[in-house]
Amino acid sequence: MTACGSFLQVEIPQQLTIMISRRTTRNIGCFSQDLEAMSSLSKRVSLQLVGFSLGSLGWILSCITTRHAEWRLWLVDNTTIFSSGIAHVGIWKICFPPNLKISSDYGIVCCHEFNFNENFFPVEMFLAQILLLIATFLGGLGIFFTLLPPWHFYMGTIRKTQAICLFLAGGILYIIAGLCVLVPVSWNFYSAANNSSIPFPPSFHLPSFPVAQKIGIAIPLGISSGLMLLISGIIFLYIRSPVTSIRVNPVNPRS
Repeated sequence: MTACGSFLQVEIPQQLTIMISRRTTRNIGCFSQDLEAMSSLSKRVSLQLVGFSLGSLGWILSCITTRHAEWRLWLVDNTTIFSSGIAHVGIWKICFPPNLKISSDYGIVCCHEFNFNENFFPVEMFLAQILLLIATFLGGLGIFFTLLPPWHFYMGTIRKTQAICLFLAGGILYIIAGLCVLVPVSWNFYSAANNSSIPFPPSFHLPSFPVAQKIGIAIPLGISSGLMLLISGIIFLYIRSPVTSIRVNPVNPRS
């Protein structure tokens, strides 16, 4: 016992000092690993949201493009029943010029629904009917497959390998759907730019060649749809693995 006012000096064993130092180092290492895992997790979630949003929007635009009547705009001169005007030609519908000679006071828009593979269809229009239907079906399947992993992960009923397979399948379906949209849309864009003919039947009272021909709004919609589906598919092929939880390795105090 020392004199009053002096301090007690406690010596810390060297082994205990080394143990505390090791535990501190390991805790710092685990914390840095957790930060890296959280950063990677955040990037994966963001990419999944972007991919799913692009795929869904691209699929919606492909559905709109399929039914839209403004694929090719035909400027026609005076015919037997139409005055000069614009005919809107789609792959499933045509809307005639609204300038009927029998009704000069009113603009009447008459539309005609096409059947599948009409006899007068050029190859690009027939191909567009087939490929756009395939794209609509495959895009819907892609949305379904890419929506399953996050849902089952939230419910805790899916394995990592299963989720990877679903993401890969969804990405491949998106890419195929995007190609099925871009090929016929690009072909019809080329045909409209070169003023290609369509041998309409006599009942349509339209010439085989228009005075001029322009692309309609369905063409840029289709191009946007195809690009979105392609980008979405590439994103899901790049991600592959699903959202995974962060695991912290326990530290053994005796090591």
